[in-house]
Amino acid sequence: MITSNIGLIDANVLVYAINENAKQHTAARMLVESGLNGEISICFTPQVFSEFFAAVTNPKQITYVLSRENAIHEIEDYFLKGECNLVYVHRGTLDKIIELLKKYSVKAQDILDLQLVATMLSNNITRIYTYNEKDFARYSEIEVLSPESAIR
Repeated sequence: MITSNIGLIDANVLVYAINENAKQHTAARMLVESGLNGEISICFTPQVFSEFFAAVTNPKQITYVLSRENAIHEIEDYFLKGECNLVYVHRGTLDKIIELLKKYSVKAQDILDLQLVATMLSNNITRIYTYNEKDFARYSEIEVLSPESAIR
């Protein structure tokens, strides 16, 4: 059952929100700005900012690469401003990680998505905005939305 109106913004949405050449840019930017302006309820986790930083500073991962300094600037001066919440890992998150590991067959890097889901659930958040919908589809506890579906 979906109970939360607040949505976690996944790192890939942030990457597209700053890349004006990406076809996803407009929707991603509109979603993030709507959240930062308080029009919709959004949240971030430190993990999302870490994944954002890793992606935008890695030329092997994307073509729109930022310098280390510009990536830090984006986090400090844009994503941490506005009407958004930061949610954190706590003891209940570890309990939720273990519960989800027992329920879902994940391996390797999939643990990072599971950790995001556990962080969400341990903070009573059940919605995620992402372009990696298939990566989160297995988790029946959450609602997975693309930025395009959220801004209609």
